[in-house]
Amino acid sequence: MISSRIESGNAQVPESSSRVSPINRGKFVDLLPVEIALGVAVLLALLGLRWFYVTTQPWDSDEPQHLHVVWAWSTGLLPYKDVFDNHAPLFQAMSAPLFRLFGERADIVAAMRWAMQPVAVLLIGATYWIGARLFSVRAGFWGALLAASFPGLYAKLGEYRPDLFWAALWLVILAVLIGGKIAPGRLFVAGLLFGVAFSVSMKTTFLLFDALAAGIVVWFFRVWNEGAEFSKPRAMPNVVACLSATIAGALIVPILVIAFFAFQGALPQMYNCVIAHNLTYSWNPWHLIIARITDLRFWLFVPAIAGGVWLAKRDKEPGRAARRLYFLAATGLYCPLLFVFWPLISKQDYLPFYPILMLTIGFVLVGLGNWIRARFALPVFILSFVVVCWQVVSIVRDHPPLKQTNQSNVQIIADTLRLTQPGETVLDAKGQVIFRARPYYYAFEQLTREQAEHGKIKDDVPVRLIANRTPEVVQSHWLTPETGRFVNQNYVSVGSVMVLGKKVAPDSGGNVQFEISIPEKYRVVTSEGEASGTLDGSPIDGARDLSAGMHDLVVNSSHKRAAVVWARAIEKGYSPFTPASQQK
Repeated sequence: MISSRIESGNAQVPESSSRVSPINRGKFVDLLPVEIALGVAVLLALLGLRWFYVTTQPWDSDEPQHLHVVWAWSTGLLPYKDVFDNHAPLFQAMSAPLFRLFGERADIVAAMRWAMQPVAVLLIGATYWIGARLFSVRAGFWGALLAASFPGLYAKLGEYRPDLFWAALWLVILAVLIGGKIAPGRLFVAGLLFGVAFSVSMKTTFLLFDALAAGIVVWFFRVWNEGAEFSKPRAMPNVVACLSATIAGALIVPILVIAFFAFQGALPQMYNCVIAHNLTYSWNPWHLIIARITDLRFWLFVPAIAGGVWLAKRDKEPGRAARRLYFLAATGLYCPLLFVFWPLISKQDYLPFYPILMLTIGFVLVGLGNWIRARFALPVFILSFVVVCWQVVSIVRDHPPLKQTNQSNVQIIADTLRLTQPGETVLDAKGQVIFRARPYYYAFEQLTREQAEHGKIKDDVPVRLIANRTPEVVQSHWLTPETGRFVNQNYVSVGSVMVLGKKVAPDSGGNVQFEISIPEKYRVVTSEGEASGTLDGSPIDGARDLSAGMHDLVVNSSHKRAAVVWARAIEKGYSPFTPASQQK
């Protein structure tokens, strides 16, 4: 895949492409003291911003969805069998011990966001190492800073999501592949990491395609550059050993994961959730490709591969030429392969791409910096530093660090923990309340909603709400219309959530009939407090168990507004007549 035998001509190359001795490669001694100081200042500024963004950056709906699965692991439930999830299981399982340590708390998302920062450090560190290995210490240094401050990447580095670990694994895989001569041992490690990545995200499929496609580019270059010398037969035992080592490494972790779920009797459910469910999206690949070829990122492979070939032909160091070409080909081919092989593309799908793109841009900026230094006597890092500062300013401009955005999300969890008990169910769209099971198996993410609309998945949420006597619902536009109608008819808003109950409108004599669909203990209240009158012919006196069916209510004529509400919510100080901000 990556060769160490490419020879180059005698053309001169700029400082950023010059030969780096094995002794000094990767050391900061090649950087100016002021350069290091500015880089450290940028990193401290980014860390300071992160202190605020951990709590103020808006939650992505995927974060509580993933954390709900982590909660399932931490409480002894088995994902796929007991809790729906359409993602590979490894990262959520790894997170469970720390999640259990934090306990039930409304700010759990912020706590788990902090836990992601070591993964972010690994990703940025691997970016630096690749740049220092392939190009120069300066290119690696500024490439890593560009990646760390790139707004699209910086925001995702602050979220709790398996995609971040998946992206870090990709950077480490690239570091292994370009780290030296290809041998069975190195390929075994790369395969092992690919196996871990597959157990974190099935999107590793197109990462594998990217790695293979970049290797094919290098192979064609060697055929063209070396001609007859490359055509000499290679030792078949070594080829077999390399292939066997790669496959053996790649199979270890997935086999262990599959064996675990098979032993738990959940392998069919795992297949249905992770494979079958994600393949049900109705899409025409040709229509998608045609629509996406207008995206500039689709065509990045042209300058990336051309630049890689140009560098490889001028590189005097054996082996590094092919590794540079491999890296640049992998960078350029990432988006075309993503656009072709993945129907639903979201922002997190670019997480493995942004660091290698920023590293490539960093290499170019360092080269331009050498040209600026030679003609204008300016510091070689001036251009890179200006771009990094511009990116940091963009981060702050796009989302001021003190702007609060998550109070409602935190309050939903706080109200849920106060109102409900472990073992009770809460209906939310994707696991928003995190610490409670849903009465309905599926999460209402995009694929589920599409299948429900086409009748491929039975939408029996109202039946499940009744069967589980679900006391709470979180309002969401993700719910299907049928479920939304049932919720509006049988739940009433209190605080930041909805609980069992309904508002009723007595006539001039105080009489009203209402229907109960979910039997529970209810209280009759008015805007002034506890109602007075009769319920089903008996005086209203505190909480009352109401069965499913029609009920007769007579309240004092002075009460123009009344509601029948889940008793526990009233006892906890909630009221359907009090604004959420004033609830106790």
